[in-house]
Amino acid sequence: MTSPGQTTTEPADRGSDPTALATAGPTDANRSARGLSAATAVSLGLRLLGMVVGMATTSVLARHLNPSGYGVFALALTLGTAAAQVADMGTTITVSSRIAREKAAAGRTLTTGLLIRTSVALLATVALLAAAAGGLFGESSAVVSVIAIATPLSAASVLTAGATARFRPEVSAVLALVQGVLWLVAVVFIARTGGDVVLLAWFFVAVVAVQTGIGVAINRRLVPLGRPSWAEAGRIFALSWPLAISSLAVMAYYRLGSVILFHLQGAAEVGYYSAAYKFLDVAQLGPAMLVAPLLPIVATSLSMAAPRRNLIFSLATRTGAVIGAGTAVLLIAVAPALVTYLYGDDFGPAVTPLLLLAVAFVGVTLGYVGTTICSALGLVRPIAVLTVSVAVVNLAAQFWACARWGATGAAAVAAATEFVIGATTCLLAARAMTSRLPVREMASVLAVAAATVLVLWLVRLPWQVEGPLAAGMFGVSVLATRAITMADLKRVLSRKAL
Repeated sequence: MTSPGQTTTEPADRGSDPTALATAGPTDANRSARGLSAATAVSLGLRLLGMVVGMATTSVLARHLNPSGYGVFALALTLGTAAAQVADMGTTITVSSRIAREKAAAGRTLTTGLLIRTSVALLATVALLAAAAGGLFGESSAVVSVIAIATPLSAASVLTAGATARFRPEVSAVLALVQGVLWLVAVVFIARTGGDVVLLAWFFVAVVAVQTGIGVAINRRLVPLGRPSWAEAGRIFALSWPLAISSLAVMAYYRLGSVILFHLQGAAEVGYYSAAYKFLDVAQLGPAMLVAPLLPIVATSLSMAAPRRNLIFSLATRTGAVIGAGTAVLLIAVAPALVTYLYGDDFGPAVTPLLLLAVAFVGVTLGYVGTTICSALGLVRPIAVLTVSVAVVNLAAQFWACARWGATGAAAVAAATEFVIGATTCLLAARAMTSRLPVREMASVLAVAAATVLVLWLVRLPWQVEGPLAAGMFGVSVLATRAITMADLKRVLSRKAL
């Protein structure tokens, strides 16, 4: 985030208490740190499998539609996703935080959140259909009209808030994998039968409908729905309205760049930009896995002792920096090969935007951590002010950069935006947790990443060698600088109850 982002002078007892994180606070069902780590590992495995499926789908889709056709369809998906993000209005993260803190009212809270999310999604659908009917999206308008139908169905995604609060991150991973597999089957069928983009959009709606049904069935075993409440709706709105404003701003700077690029440079440039951004979207499984268990832990963190709270904050931000920088290094190492292999030679201009978006991923990951912490603790108004301010600057910069450099300009603006969001939200999160950013460790991670990229640039090797070499160099250097330690590993594998 979207979805849909620190350090302290490291705590004095950072290496002395391997179970500090495990005893950090009360959670559901007395789950141990090891159990939560295992569930997160399973979820990561499912997400990685989903990533492979997703990239295979994108490859088939791009080769079938060519850059212009892919740009048309990608714009429609971008707008549909933006509508779903706006419709969420911060409801999902607010509901998850409330369920984590007030378990007895979980069913009532979840049902109320679902009704709010569905009502707003219907309004977003009407707005999207009206804009498409007016031809606002050019040749993508017909496809947007179909994709918009899936927006109300996406409202059921709020049900995953219950799974998140119950420390069941694997549930959302299963749903994402199911959708990915079904979508791959649909895309392969369309490609083999020569179907057009409108038929492809209808298949997308069908896949979302099936995924929604499965999600509802799974949720019944975790947090059964209860009776909705006007009082609960008021409490949710009181906490989520700044997040709603923030969602609008995030949608503006995260999604509307494609619309600006489309009007200034045409569908082909959108195709290149979307092809590059696809890797960034897929890579977000890393930070998503990190913040899934983080949210319910942070939601109850203010009742913890200061050293334990500092430890959680330090570990979360250091891990976020490693995930962001490590992913950026790998993407930079294999960018040309990835683009050529998945999209073909026609998408060669997407390589430069991908390099810039790889750098942006560092900010994306830190933004996940910072935003999740602030949202879980109710510090949402500063987030709203930040995102609105950044969105205004971003849109002005997009018009200027896209007109001059097309997809490359859009990617450069995105990289600068994500850096500002990531750094600032982490500072806000430090204040919310009454902790300090582990500046030394995070700076060392970024320095190691920059050094690794420099070595790869100076020593040209085949991508099959560069990829593993980059991963090995970065991993060894991170351990050598003690940004992540063996004591951290012991904490997350502790058998003690959370």
